[in-house]
Amino acid sequence: MERDDGVINARSVPVFISGCVMVFLFNGSFKANSIFIEDIVSLFDANYFLAGSAFVAQPAVAYIFAGVSSSLLEGYNQRLVGVFGGVIFGVGFVYQGLFGYQLHQLFIAMVVAALGGGVLHFATFMSYLEHFKGNFDVAYSARELFTYIGISTMPPFVELLNSSYGLHGTYVIMGALIWNCVVCGALLKPAIGTARKPANIQQISFTDKRSSLAESSCCCQGSVNCMPSSNFFGKHIAFIVFQIVHCLFFYVFSGWVIFLIPFGTSTGLLPSQAVYLSTAGGIGGFFGKILAIVVFYYDGMNEITAGVIPSCMIIIGLTGYILCSKYILLMLFSFICGFGIAYEDSALSGILPRYLCTYHYRLGSAISYFSTGLFLQLGGSLSGAILDLTNSYVYVFGAMILINVSNGLISLLLSFMDKNIADCSGVNGSDGE
Repeated sequence: MERDDGVINARSVPVFISGCVMVFLFNGSFKANSIFIEDIVSLFDANYFLAGSAFVAQPAVAYIFAGVSSSLLEGYNQRLVGVFGGVIFGVGFVYQGLFGYQLHQLFIAMVVAALGGGVLHFATFMSYLEHFKGNFDVAYSARELFTYIGISTMPPFVELLNSSYGLHGTYVIMGALIWNCVVCGALLKPAIGTARKPANIQQISFTDKRSSLAESSCCCQGSVNCMPSSNFFGKHIAFIVFQIVHCLFFYVFSGWVIFLIPFGTSTGLLPSQAVYLSTAGGIGGFFGKILAIVVFYYDGMNEITAGVIPSCMIIIGLTGYILCSKYILLMLFSFICGFGIAYEDSALSGILPRYLCTYHYRLGSAISYFSTGLFLQLGGSLSGAILDLTNSYVYVFGAMILINVSNGLISLLLSFMDKNIADCSGVNGSDGE
C-alpha cells in the first residue's frame, strides 16, 4: 500500500480492493470459458481454431484497445471510465446468454465483454500507478494473487452452473456476477497530489529497482500530445526486447488457459475431473504470485529471475503433459505450470517501468497492452489451428515449449543489454537534447 509517514494511506485501500476483485472476475471468467470449448465445437459445428479465437478475444481485444482506454482517461476521471467499463463487461456475457445461438454471436459477446473489461482493467492499472508509486511492483503482484484465486475457483463453480442451467443460463449468471465490476470502477479515485495538469516531469532513476514511478504517477499525465518521437524506439531498445519476451509469454499463457481443460478430457478424464486441472494450476499460480511479491520486496527481480527461471519451470510442466497421462501427475504438472506462469506474469509486469522513461510511460503501457493482446489472440487461435491440423495436444504443447525456450534465451540476452534510459522529457516528447 502507499504509505505516508509510515502509515498506510487509507485512500489507496479501496483502489487496491477494486483491483483485486476486478482481476478475480476478469481472469476467472476467461479461464472458465474453456469449459465450453467442446460444447461450442459441437453445438455450433465449429473447429478449435474458431472456438479458441472467440474465447481468447476476451483478454486479447481488451489489451489491444488499451489505447482507447488511455484516451478515455485523458478526458474523463478514472471512476467514470471504470464504471462504464464494468457495465459493458457484464453486458457481453448477458448478451451471450440471451442471444448467443450462433458462432458470430459468441464473437460479438466476447468482444463486447473485452471492450468493457479492457477499459476497467487499464483504468485500474493506471490508478495503481498513481496510488502505489515506488511500491507498484509489490502492490501489483499482491493484486495478481486474486487472478489465480479466480482461475482456481471459477471453473469448478461454472462447471456446476453449466450442469444445472446449461450454456446460456450459465452465461446470464456469469454476466450478473461480472456486473460487480461496476463497484470496482466506482472505488477508483485519484491519489493525493495527482490532479490532471501539465507537469514538468523529470527523468527518474531506476537504480532503486522498486522505484517504478517516483514522483509522477505516469508519463503524460494530463498531456494530450503523448505520441512517440522519431527516436522513441531507438532510445528504448531494451523495452523492445523486453516486449518480445512479454508477448511470447502471453502466447503461452493464452494457449494454456484455453486448452488445459479440453486437454484433460482428451486424456479420458470426465469434465468434472478435468476442471480440477485448472484448480491445480490456479493454486500453483497463487504460490507463484506470493514468491514474486517476496522477490520484488527484497529487490531480487531481474531478467534472470523474471524470465529465464520461470521459463524453465513452464517447460517442465508442459513436457509433463506430453509424457504423462495419470491424473495425479497431470495435477502436479498443472501446479508447476501455474506456478511458473503466474510468477512470470507478475515479474514481467512489475519490471516494465525499468525500460521506459517517465514521459513515455503511458504510451509504453498502451504499446505493451496492444502487443500482448495480439499475442493473446495468437495463442488461442494458433493453438486451436494446430489442434485442428494435428488432432493432437502434443503439438500444441510442443509449440509452447519451443516458445518458452526462445523466451529464456531472449531474457538471458536482455540481462546483458544496456538498460540506461534516455531523457525524453523535452517539449512535446522531443528527444530532450
